[in-house]
Amino acid sequence: MLNESLARRYSIALYASAKAKGEESLQLKELRIVQGVLAENPALRRALIAPTISRPVKKKVLQAVFGGQVGQRTSNFLYVLVDKGREIYLDDIVESYKREFCAEKGIIEVLAESASTLEESLQAEITQQLGRLTGKKVKMEVVVRPELIGGLVLKYSGYLFDGSVRRHLDNIHDLMAPSSI
Repeated sequence: MLNESLARRYSIALYASAKAKGEESLQLKELRIVQGVLAENPALRRALIAPTISRPVKKKVLQAVFGGQVGQRTSNFLYVLVDKGREIYLDDIVESYKREFCAEKGIIEVLAESASTLEESLQAEITQQLGRLTGKKVKMEVVVRPELIGGLVLKYSGYLFDGSVRRHLDNIHDLMAPSSI
């Protein structure tokens, strides 16, 4: 709970700063760059959150790694996180920023999971139907999960619609399994 509150405060401040310049999308892109580099380099992430590494050294490392990839606002934001000892919350802050961005722009992010690749026409139909249902612009990510066997699982805004064959088989199994009373 504290992490969410803290992440929200930092993300709202960063969002307001980016919005004042009309650079909300650019800011999100740069945050995703930082998040991606840290995800690809676990040693760098460990160094960034290590209490044994001094703040000036962390800032030099950030400058060396991200200097040409992100703008001054993002660099300064990372330095503030280092100065305040909040580096460990970076992922939470990025997710909170993304939620703020999507809420303001009327976008919902949908995760569609399918046993096989979805055809473009089906993706377009799902996007259109969800847009009509929610009244928002839909940004959909499709993930292939063969263990679903067939069907589709949709996740968005705290909702889960599971129409997978795997879930139906699990339900049948549960109905047929002997119950211990």
